[in-house]
This record gives sequence, C-alpha cells and structure tokens, in this order.
Amino acid sequence: MTREDPGVKGWGALGLLALLWGGAFAFIAVAVDTLPPSIIVLSRLTLAAVVLTAWVFYRRRRFPPLRDVRWLWFFGLGLAGNALPFLLIAIGQKTVPSGIAGILMGMMPLTVIAAAHFLLPNERLTARKGLGFVIGFSGIVILMGPAALKGMLEVDFLAQLLIFIATLCYAANAVMYQAAPETPPSVIAAGSMICAAVLSLPVAIYDLVAGPPISPSLPSILAVIALGLLPTALATIVYMTIARKVGAAFIALINYMVPVVAAIIGVLRGEEMTLTTLIALCVILLGVYVARRKPKPYSPRTGA
Repeated sequence: MTREDPGVKGWGALGLLALLWGGAFAFIAVAVDTLPPSIIVLSRLTLAAVVLTAWVFYRRRRFPPLRDVRWLWFFGLGLAGNALPFLLIAIGQKTVPSGIAGILMGMMPLTVIAAAHFLLPNERLTARKGLGFVIGFSGIVILMGPAALKGMLEVDFLAQLLIFIATLCYAANAVMYQAAPETPPSVIAAGSMICAAVLSLPVAIYDLVAGPPISPSLPSILAVIALGLLPTALATIVYMTIARKVGAAFIALINYMVPVVAAIIGVLRGEEMTLTTLIALCVILLGVYVARRKPKPYSPRTGA
C-alpha cells in the first residue's frame, strides 16, 4: 500500500490522538483512587467495545464469521494494543515515577521504525527519519529531566521492564495493523476491542474474588466512563481510520506529542511552564519536522 502525505487531516488526527491519549493520565489518576487497575482496564475496554460495536452497525458493516482468520488478527491487535499494555503500565506505575515511565514510553517510536523497516516494505528506515526520531526522544529526556534518567537505576527494575514491554506491545500493534488483512477500520476497531475486553476479564475476576472489597467513588466511576469513551473508543476510531493511510512511522510520532499535551494540560491545571519544558517542546517538534521533512528532488546543475 502506498503511503499518502498526511496533509491537514493526518496532522489534525495526530493532534486529536495526542489530546485524547495525553489526557488519559488525568482520568487514570482519579480512577485508581478507589479502583484496582484490572477493573479499570476491563471497564474501559468493555465500554469502548460497546461503543465501537454500535459504530459498526451505524456504518452498516458486518463482522466476519468467527471462523474467519481475521478474528485471529483482532485477537492479536486487542492483546498488543489494549489489554496487555494497559495492565502492564498500570502495574508498573505503582512503583515507577511518571518521568521514568515517560522516557520508557518515548522509546516506542524507535522500536516501531526499526521493526517496520524489516517487516513492512513501504516503511524503510532512512537516515533522515532515524535522526528525527532520535531528536524527538532527546526532547522526551529533556522534558522528563536528567534526574529521571538517574532514577532509572534506583527504582524497581522489574516494574520498568513491564512498562518497556508495554511499549513493545504498542510497537507490535502498529506494525501488525499495517499487515492485517484488508478490513473496514470500524470492524477492526470493534473486533480488536471486543477481544481485548474478553482477554482482560480473567484478571479482573481474580481481583474481584481474591482481592479486597472495592467501594468506587463517583469521581472514579466518571473517570472510567471518560476513559472508555474518549482515549479508548474515540481514539481507536481515529487511529484505525488514518493509520494505514499515513503509515506506522507517522503514527509513532504520537508518543512524542503526548508528553507535550500532558505539559499543556498541567499548565491549564495551574502548573508552571518552565524553561526546560519549553526547550523540550521545541526539541520534540524539531524531531517531528526532521522525521517528516521530504528531501528536495535532485536537480543537476547545468552551465559552465
């Protein structure tokens, strides 16, 4: 499949995804006050699956028969893109500071472009693209601060490993979707979300049976509903609609934009915008520009 230039719609969708996924952390912070991670994951996935299934019927699409091989792809996409990384990140962040988690998540675009180079013929790695992503990752490090890098040696290694595995899951999801059989985006979105919800069910049941009693507060319930509707359901619709048109490497840029959105949300909540944050923002945007800038066509000079 030939990749299209992202254009205004592509960049607009990327910005919307950054807003949705960047704002998810605020909802999660409220939800975990009174709910265990497994219940949050199951609830948001189930709500998103219902919404996306309704979207399929609204679009007058049909799910493939259960014996169709595409359900295996839905299973893989649901596992790698939702159920497993959601749970791993939630568990890991019990002991890993958000700054270190941000740096680990910032490695995802580099993983995507490396994997896509070998697995997708239209996603070859170039020196310019690689340089852009390295610059973008440098911006992540600046944003999180040198102390966060030092802290990587001081916190639970296993928890960090869980978060890093989650980044590999997201990278695998981005590459898998490019190679999946041709299917309407709405059907892939709903099918993978249904599978993700089913996969998250056993862990949630175990926590309900073996864990302490839960008494969710109204803010936590509302936060879970917001998680299901916005960064899960709506974001999945946007992602599935544009991903194949613009390619895995372009979508991977979202992981550099999410920290920027998080910083802006922090300012709106009354946090101070520091010089370090502004510098990091400029570096991240420079990396995006370098990664996406098209080389000028070669035009041999003529004359004496």
